[in-house]
Amino acid sequence: MVSFSVLIITHGREELLWKCLDSLLPPFTAWQLILLANGQKLSETTIEKLKTLNAEVTLLNSDAIMTPGAARNFALTHVKHPWVYFLDDDAFILPGYWEEALPLLQDAKIDVVGGPDSMAPGMSKFSEALAITLASPFCTGLTFSRHHALGNRVMMADEEKLSSCNLWIRQSVLGEKPFPEDFLRAEETVVLLNLSRLGARMYYHPKMKVAHFRRKKLADLWRPTFLAGYYRSRTMKKSPSAGSEVFWLPTVFVFLHLTLLFSPYTFWTMARLYLMIIGCVSIGLGMKTKRGMLAPVILFLHYFIVFSYGVGFLYERIRRIK
Repeated sequence: MVSFSVLIITHGREELLWKCLDSLLPPFTAWQLILLANGQKLSETTIEKLKTLNAEVTLLNSDAIMTPGAARNFALTHVKHPWVYFLDDDAFILPGYWEEALPLLQDAKIDVVGGPDSMAPGMSKFSEALAITLASPFCTGLTFSRHHALGNRVMMADEEKLSSCNLWIRQSVLGEKPFPEDFLRAEETVVLLNLSRLGARMYYHPKMKVAHFRRKKLADLWRPTFLAGYYRSRTMKKSPSAGSEVFWLPTVFVFLHLTLLFSPYTFWTMARLYLMIIGCVSIGLGMKTKRGMLAPVILFLHYFIVFSYGVGFLYERIRRIK
């Protein structure tokens, strides 16, 4: 029988954390929950809730907010089982997950395996539009399959298909302090690239889904998107990989706005073409998900995310964030 440790980092989202904890119902008791309260202590209600789980609970606290990588590295020192499951505190496991995951964890040929996230029920309209947009290859490019089930069978994977919100890694391949501690975002990309270079066997299963809550307003979206571009650029400098040039496209998109200064006609021609394509895509996505009224928001989010990401990528090429 396989055994594992579930690792969750949380900060100030206890209501969502409860939903996450309620979904952790593997069909046996040989598992450990490692929960790190990062910079904010948990309420007594949550602590009492932890006692109801059929798991060995390791509760950790950090008075100061640690970076995501530092928090995960600290939590990893308490792992007691061969597999580590990284799960976000604002995500929860969907029915049927364990039936797909457990057989893969018993396969000696697999070192890393993960699956996509999907739209969580009960979100705001803006959050729904954001979830739909992130699952569009016209927005997130090669990484869209992190948010959209690609195919229906397990397949070999790379970091473009895998996300730390729903990711299993054998402890034996992780090593000591695998996560970069100076990254504010996308720290798992570095880990997965390093594991790939070391020959780790990585897989993606489209049926290993979790539901993932999304940000509720535009003001909360700029910084993480900017940082995603920033740290992708930084990662590419240190660890260039085949095909990574495609991540320059959002920066090219940003530069195209400069044509407005010397050739407004060219700019508006390209702008109309872009709006026509993304408009059709947004309407299609809205209709496919039975949320046609969200098409204008989906269209805007395509633009906003690509532009913000491109600015972050470009900014890293110019100077480093202090």
